[in-house]
Amino acid sequence: DLGFKIYATDGTAKILEENGIPVTAVKKIHESEENTLTLIESGKISYVISTSSKGRIPTRDSVKIRRKTVERNIPCLTSIDTANAIASSIKSKYSEHSTELVDINNMRTEKQVLEFTKMQGCGNDYIYFNCFDQKIDNPEGLSLRLADRHFGVGGDGAILMYPSKVADARMRMFNLDGSEGKMCGNGIRCVAKFLRYHGLVEKDTMTIETLSGILTCELLYHYGEIINVRVNMGKAVLEPKEIPVNISGSKIVDYPAKIGGDNYNITCVSTGNPHCVVFTKIVDTIDIEKIGPKFEFNELFPERVNTEFIQVINNKTLKMRVWERGSGETQACGTGACAAVVAAVENGICPRNEDVTVKLKGGDLNIKYTDDGTVYLTGNAEIVFKGTVII
Repeated sequence: DLGFKIYATDGTAKILEENGIPVTAVKKIHESEENTLTLIESGKISYVISTSSKGRIPTRDSVKIRRKTVERNIPCLTSIDTANAIASSIKSKYSEHSTELVDINNMRTEKQVLEFTKMQGCGNDYIYFNCFDQKIDNPEGLSLRLADRHFGVGGDGAILMYPSKVADARMRMFNLDGSEGKMCGNGIRCVAKFLRYHGLVEKDTMTIETLSGILTCELLYHYGEIINVRVNMGKAVLEPKEIPVNISGSKIVDYPAKIGGDNYNITCVSTGNPHCVVFTKIVDTIDIEKIGPKFEFNELFPERVNTEFIQVINNKTLKMRVWERGSGETQACGTGACAAVVAAVENGICPRNEDVTVKLKGGDLNIKYTDDGTVYLTGNAEIVFKGTVII
């Protein structure tokens, strides 16, 4: 089920086949020159299960196999219980980066009850936790667990809000896979509204600390209600080393690159996260599930990359689909929309100092890229529902 190809000697292969498990038979050591040892030496094997308990006589096949796995640094499992545990671990969506470390001498005596608020900005829906009033030890695992749309609350990830020593508040955001992102343009707008709405920050213009620096948010009202939030996203970064991108030069604009065997013209920029922007004629026909991962994990991008595919409607309107690192295709991406407009200006498509509308699956965002390189992002921020989870 996990995509492994299974090899086994004839007797074991027969039992596996009788139980509906596809298997490739391989000869024992004394039966052929192509045998279990040569298979292990071929580099094809990731794990070996050897449960023989007939002693440690060096001439036995089982002893030779186990010795060969040690030489080749291949995990050798000598118990079915261990093999089952390994299979369950591989199948799990958790990793060493998202699994909570527990001090067995000071374990919790009862489950945690955590309050959350589901919010969305331009279709980006995150699960928000107020950490002014509650403590969360493992936000990576929490995002992985709750952002699952089939088995959790559902969302593009989790965002946590904390007090800050250098700003009015601090935010941390986590993707669907539990990895931490530097910034989220749609998320920070929701954070600003949450903080004001709940009286945690009594300001209409506030500063929020992120991994990309301290950003300023301005709340925009209509008949006394917060309808939009404008974020000063800071200056766009075009220098390849700072994005980062493994390409030399002062900036990467309309640069020919081969990604996954295909040729593209890319423009790279950081607006809090690393982005690669590709202009295309018809954005709806892009097979983003296939192409997106090829960009995300390409060696050009040492920290992985968000990729925006852009269709130009006119010099004030762009249509965008986005592949976010760690999350896949999302309804919207605030930093991605900023990167798209920066790329469009740098390519001579859109004007500076004017609002450009970026149309996404989740709605529209307005972006302004000024003469001094500062980027402004304006969009909505909505509360969807509130609840509690038991962890």
